[in-house]
Amino acid sequence: MKLTFPVFTFLLCLFPLHGTACSLVGCLGRGIEMNRDFVVVVKHQGKPLKGVTVKVTDASDALRVSAETTSTGAASISGLPPGDYWLDVSFLGIAAGYECFHVSERPSRHAKQRVNFEWGDEAPATRRIAGRLVDSQPGTGANPVWNMIHRVNVPITEARLSLQDPITRRIFSTTSDQNGTFAMDGIPAGIYVLHIEGGSGGRDYEPADLLIRLSSSASRDALELTRREPGGGSCGGTSLDLVKTPSPANP
Repeated sequence: MKLTFPVFTFLLCLFPLHGTACSLVGCLGRGIEMNRDFVVVVKHQGKPLKGVTVKVTDASDALRVSAETTSTGAASISGLPPGDYWLDVSFLGIAAGYECFHVSERPSRHAKQRVNFEWGDEAPATRRIAGRLVDSQPGTGANPVWNMIHRVNVPITEARLSLQDPITRRIFSTTSDQNGTFAMDGIPAGIYVLHIEGGSGGRDYEPADLLIRLSSSASRDALELTRREPGGGSCGGTSLDLVKTPSPANP
């Protein structure tokens, strides 16, 4: 059965945030003040999350510290010299937090020794992991502005999609067909990371990851995944629309 998709935009850019890449995050007033030694704690649904990547980069984007949370959900950062930094916390390609901070020569009493993050608790919900993967390409008319407004959705075929449980690490997988459609059924309810890579649609595509909740009580039951090149103030990447499959009586 062919799926059609009314427009229902729900989520936005899905690539992990990065200091020198396209990012919606800015740094105001050098960010929060941290102690030279501090702990990053990450939880998922109220429980400690193991294996979260914690990176600290300096103002020149050089990596200063890389660590992973233990079974307690904590990662320790120590011995940072005074300066301005970015803290990047992510798990399975999905950001838990990204913010700037600074370490003072003489830390004040307000300098934090611990920061807390929640991962995955606000994932958009769908009743089914099924839908369509398309490449939003500019039109082919003579007017560049018209082309950007009147875009054409080209199906992305043979893309590899894998759905991973972040706790058990169980993986379900499928491949998009000639229409860009895909489906994965028989999956238990829960929060998952959907990883997308490869595909044929006329361009090369970077891998993308997105977080999604599978729930029988969700109001939507189909996914529209759209890849778009950066430009015009947009980050590009892959965006997600959650849509409702129209019934035969109401196409």
